[in-house]
Amino acid sequence: MNANGKKAAERIFESVLAKIKPSEEELRKTTENINEITAALRKIVPKEVEIRVVGSVVRGTQLRGESDIDVFLLFGRRLKRDYITKKGLEYAKKIISDKRDRYEIRYAEHPYTKLYLNSMGVEADIVPAFNIDKIEEMATAVDRSPMHAEFMIKHLSDRQRDDVRLLKYLLLQHGIYGAEVATGGFSGYLCELLVHHFGSLIDTLEAVSNIKVPIALAPAKREAISDKKITERFHSDFVVIDPVDTDRNVAAAVSKESLSKFTVIAREFVKEPSMKLFENKKRASGYQQSLEKFLTDSGLDAFLICMKVPDKSEDTIWPQLRKVSWLIKDYAERFGFEIWYLIPSVKGNVGMIFMLAPKKTLKSRLAKGPSVLLKEAQVEFLEKHKNALGVTFFDDKIYALEKNKYSKLEEVLRYVVTGKLKKRHKDISMSGAKLFVGHVPAEYAQLVYSGLLQKISI
Repeated sequence: MNANGKKAAERIFESVLAKIKPSEEELRKTTENINEITAALRKIVPKEVEIRVVGSVVRGTQLRGESDIDVFLLFGRRLKRDYITKKGLEYAKKIISDKRDRYEIRYAEHPYTKLYLNSMGVEADIVPAFNIDKIEEMATAVDRSPMHAEFMIKHLSDRQRDDVRLLKYLLLQHGIYGAEVATGGFSGYLCELLVHHFGSLIDTLEAVSNIKVPIALAPAKREAISDKKITERFHSDFVVIDPVDTDRNVAAAVSKESLSKFTVIAREFVKEPSMKLFENKKRASGYQQSLEKFLTDSGLDAFLICMKVPDKSEDTIWPQLRKVSWLIKDYAERFGFEIWYLIPSVKGNVGMIFMLAPKKTLKSRLAKGPSVLLKEAQVEFLEKHKNALGVTFFDDKIYALEKNKYSKLEEVLRYVVTGKLKKRHKDISMSGAKLFVGHVPAEYAQLVYSGLLQKISI
């Protein structure tokens, strides 16, 4: 990026930062909340258990309105995991004293408590973990989180903290911020490491715009590693080695789609810095009208399957929902129907699969056969398709013109929602599923349209 481009980028960054950086009042209130929560815990938690605040609020990389608090209860390494989990939940629940407050038990590698402290206007995660001095002592994945905080506090300058905020916000606008299975994007920690590794947001965007995979980065030394054995070891084309735990790829959750999208975003910004790339398209009003307009303009057929899913974490439901989506797509393709977009999503206890496909009627289809030079296979093919409408040849290959089992994709999907497809997944069942053709109910329009925008736009 030339000097003029960098000046334009800096003006954009300054403008965006004014909107997304927490105000002095928010920072002051956050500090008060942290002090109040930790003081309440200190009255309950034994002296030998260390109370430590980690996460973006102590690293100084949180976005405005996102100053949620992560408090770790660090227990002695000799204790058992079940014991620290039980005690962690017990201590967390005890600090709730106001009727407006409530808690939920969440599950990562082990249970932790999410507090909704409405009386304070804040949410807080209370996470039990082991107090370790070196990574070799790690017993659970969360044990390294305090070490992550220490590394970033030490290595990020104030300017870089603001650059991390800008990077998070940019990725958020395009639906690729967050390491959850549903997103397959960039975690907050990964954003911090990228800015630290490359030095600034502009340098990060320039590097990503020229990215060539496979690539391995070592932020601890701010070096790129050319040894292919590293990417092979992590079974990934995009590796960012955790400075705290060299056996971990911080970018493991980033899907190829998310990396590709970030690459294009970076190239567009480097070519011509624009505020448009920081605009949040997902928060526009009139979701249903916008969706209907898109369907009219694109001329595509739209289908939505809604099914009940159990009250489990999205990390459990999402992979299964995605696999079911692929199963449906594969089944439709067997009968000659293309599905261009598959957009799974979850809202409460409802799992959804939104599909866009070209309009098509196929009363017949060509079934591809073997080469006529393969006598036994060719004879077997003709016997199998003896009731075909006709037989034809392309080069040495034989084809049978068969009457299609389904003439429209809608018919395929109506069969799918009967639950008769042989394969299914543990928590996903089509029993009682509903199929909506050509429209999306109002209660799901926002989620579906947001998912669509993430797929079709940069």
